[in-house]
Amino acid sequence: MNQALLIAQLALCCVVLLMLGWLLLHQRRTKKLQDDLLAEWLPRMAPQQRWFRINLASPDFFARRMRVLGFEAKGLLIDQGEQLRVVAVRSDGERLERWVPKSPGTVRWRGNVGLRSANLHWIELGQAPDFVMVSADTGMNAMASREATADILRALLSQQPLDASALTEFALEKHPVARIAVVAFLVLLLTTLGDYAFSEHQVLRSERLIVLSLVAGFAGLLIYPVFKQHKVPGRETLVLTMLLVGMLGAAMPRAALRLDQWLSGGAVATSYRLVHGGLLQPVEEGPPPVRLRDIRAYWDQFEPGSIHELDIVHGPLGIWQLDRSRLNALTREWYRREDDATPAASHPASTEPTPPR
Repeated sequence: MNQALLIAQLALCCVVLLMLGWLLLHQRRTKKLQDDLLAEWLPRMAPQQRWFRINLASPDFFARRMRVLGFEAKGLLIDQGEQLRVVAVRSDGERLERWVPKSPGTVRWRGNVGLRSANLHWIELGQAPDFVMVSADTGMNAMASREATADILRALLSQQPLDASALTEFALEKHPVARIAVVAFLVLLLTTLGDYAFSEHQVLRSERLIVLSLVAGFAGLLIYPVFKQHKVPGRETLVLTMLLVGMLGAAMPRAALRLDQWLSGGAVATSYRLVHGGLLQPVEEGPPPVRLRDIRAYWDQFEPGSIHELDIVHGPLGIWQLDRSRLNALTREWYRREDDATPAASHPASTEPTPPR
């Protein structure tokens, strides 16, 4: 089992390294093609003409859900007065060229909308269905992309007011849906951590909880279209969705434990037989075994086969829990007596585990 897991991990690392290597080579190739394109076009340009390095994506490419890169080609955006000329080249060497009238109706800010934006901010050039998407060639940094792409739009249409999303970074605290999501995440986080810290109930079987966690996580993915509908930028949408998916996956099992505990009507004293070292088996069939290795020293005082009463919680949700409140009181008292009975000089540094609270 361990060997198979190691092989799987090595295979995954190899796949990741191969993908990173491919991305690096692809980036170098497209950058070289862009440099060659610039060297070809610079002699043709008038001295007063402005030009910008850009990433380009056609409508079909921009609409794809499954793609490795966020852009289709690299190229140049050339300001020729009344018209804009777009020349670009794909990684396979194919050229793309467009002429677009320079007007507010054909040069529009799109920004960072959804995962298709690939952490970049975009301008839409032209009219449907023959428009293209261009972004300043600044790498994959969202802030640098927004600033540089907004500067291109500002330079092309200096009298055209910029969209608010082009002027500043998205503020989570000012967007009502994003603000609700952040508050919900913090509430779930604090509640879950508090339950972990202060609950005296131990889960005996986790299969149902794992299923609940997965179901809650997948259900959390439904939040993504809500963010998209309310125009939360793609980067923030992805981060908030992943945070809430993870938090729901962690919080749902804890909520199920408390609900099952409340519906159960309380713990039931159940007879268990000590096997060894904190492992106890139920005397009668039904309840699962109990492992209490964190207080193994306490159980070492008893003979194997001795019978003990443990408080078991089993509600209508079918989750088995051990209510450790009574057991913790017994073990704390036992550890205290042991410490009092042992001379301090004989054990200046105790090696026993800290008693449960």
